[in-house]
Amino acid sequence: MRKLLIPLRKGLALFLATYFFFATLPLKSEPIAPLDKENVRLSLVVVSDVHTETNSLARFKVNMQSMKHFAAVKDTADALLLLGDNTMNGQKLENLFLYGMLETVNPIKPYYTIVGNHDIGNVSEPDGSFPSFRKTQLDYMRTFVDRSVEELYYSETVNGCHLIFMAPDTEECHERNFSDRQLDWLEAELQKAAADEKPIFVCSHHPLSYVVQGHDRFAQLVTQYPNTFLLVGHMHYYIHFGLIRGKYNTPEIWVPTLSMMENDGTPNDMSGFGYLTEVYDDEVVFRGVNFYEGKLTDTEQHYALQTPDDESDLSLEPIPFTPIP
Repeated sequence: MRKLLIPLRKGLALFLATYFFFATLPLKSEPIAPLDKENVRLSLVVVSDVHTETNSLARFKVNMQSMKHFAAVKDTADALLLLGDNTMNGQKLENLFLYGMLETVNPIKPYYTIVGNHDIGNVSEPDGSFPSFRKTQLDYMRTFVDRSVEELYYSETVNGCHLIFMAPDTEECHERNFSDRQLDWLEAELQKAAADEKPIFVCSHHPLSYVVQGHDRFAQLVTQYPNTFLLVGHMHYYIHFGLIRGKYNTPEIWVPTLSMMENDGTPNDMSGFGYLTEVYDDEVVFRGVNFYEGKLTDTEQHYALQTPDDESDLSLEPIPFTPIP
């Protein structure tokens, strides 16, 4: 029965996305080339907080225009990452519209999603429990992302680099709780990834400062190996490049919301923001892109790759991470 539901669910999503497909046909994008096309080893488009909302046509327009402008990097991008709050209320219809856009308007395949607090919503479908939400969300992920996933947290390898996707273990809102089971899994994934001696990208919807259960162990794990990057959303219009200090200094990159709307429902000047992340032999570069307008921004952050001998100076004071309401 489940195997039958996969093509039915995909077909319904494609049908619902027909409007988005035709509405974006006139949009054209000017190509955005990598900094060094000959030597780029991996190129990722990273966005967050899409907030697909069934009763907001304005938000639909921002999201579908931004996804259409992913075409600016489609010739060199290896994958698209969505860091949670992909829907506004976690409704089944919102998920169908989201994945319909990703299938029809978005030109970057594969794409990978994780769960944010808005995706959990009020977990009202079908019976208001987190286990039911987990099952429903896994059904969508198996249909559109990866048929082999068994948990909301999972990992993928693209061009030899490991992408590790964290997920909630319980119903939550403005905090994140990681179970010992998920952290045991993360530890094993990081150990396996580090053996390949390439950059590791850990993706989580909430910044470290919002992690409550499992905070200290999560911080210790993501700083255990060199060239680990923590990519997070949730903070909406904040652009921030911080460091989590530990055995190695691990960059924490805040990714703003893709659809930043004013109170009157119109997009503001932060709408469509995301990162083009490029991996080279000696560095990882985060380049800010306004996908709503299809153009680069002035934001550009470079991180030189470390060797195992480049351990952090633990005498330095940690950079404070204070939650922002």
